[in-house]
Amino acid sequence: MKAVHIATTSESAEQFRERWRSWTRDVDVDVIESPYRSLMQPLLRYIERIDERDDRPITVVLAEFVPRNWWEWILHSQTALRLKMTLLFRPNTIVIDVPYHFRDTGHRSREETSQEP
Repeated sequence: MKAVHIATTSESAEQFRERWRSWTRDVDVDVIESPYRSLMQPLLRYIERIDERDDRPITVVLAEFVPRNWWEWILHSQTALRLKMTLLFRPNTIVIDVPYHFRDTGHRSREETSQEP
């Protein structure tokens, strides 16, 4: 098992490696530098290199940001959706989508405000 992160600069790549090491040492992370903010091509090349060396199925786990309101979905980049659609037709590839709900600590939920006296 490996984690992969795409970084835009060598500085942000090193910062991510440090954060990763502070979080876990059980899973290695490969950080790919992509100075032009390109995610798809570097990641697809990375997956292709793994596939060339190993004939077992490749499982890709995507953490996908889920906005609080449906209309915010339009405002956020659809990177995870594009990646899912690209990998859908790739042989020997399993895609697992994990929804990530951002918890805004400055935002009070409806449940909290409805419980006030």
